[in-house]
Amino acid sequence: MAAEVRQGQRSDDSFSRRAWPRIALFATALVVLAIVAVLYVDELRREPPSPLVCADDAASARSALFAGAMTDVALVSMERAPVMLSELAGERFTVAVFCSYKCPCSDGYVDRLRALQDRYVARGVAFVGMHASADETLDGMTRYIQRTKYPLPVYRDDTGVAADAMQATVTPEVFVFDHTWRLRYQGRIDDDKSGIAVTEESLRLALDTLLAGQELWEREKTSLGCAIVRAE
Repeated sequence: MAAEVRQGQRSDDSFSRRAWPRIALFATALVVLAIVAVLYVDELRREPPSPLVCADDAASARSALFAGAMTDVALVSMERAPVMLSELAGERFTVAVFCSYKCPCSDGYVDRLRALQDRYVARGVAFVGMHASADETLDGMTRYIQRTKYPLPVYRDDTGVAADAMQATVTPEVFVFDHTWRLRYQGRIDDDKSGIAVTEESLRLALDTLLAGQELWEREKTSLGCAIVRAE
């Protein structure tokens, strides 16, 4: 009888030694699952990111250039060399795009601008990027261009003279000029900053119409974006 008891005790001890690692592993798994659940719930409680919502959500205004022609102005290249706007003209049309490395709305159009430039450059349309906000720098724009592989040649409107002449107010905002520097279209690139629910490719339609030798029914489309910061 005593031998049977000792045998039973040894069996229980052997079972315990085999069971404890499994119990410890199971307990560890429960702890890990609990941590994951807490982190998931915490993530759900956070506000979702809104990269294409501009803080001020400013709107473009009608440009006075529809009544005249753009005067030549001096810009600064990324290499800090002076460049006249007239030197950047396309054979048929020039698209001036006001951009910003601080504006998420402007940033959201990088790929769409690349596609537009690829579509029209062979048809005599030049695209020119301009950054005019007083709170931005050449160095900041250079880093942004390198990081995003920004598709357009970009120039600094250091004194804001080009933005003032065109009455540009937001980024992004485009101005389409013909070969005589008469303004033919001004405003948005398309009607959805995110690019997900675009229903009208406004700039593409304007360029197709102008390249066909026709006049636009609507020469301006309101653009929403970040306000261009003027120097005080």
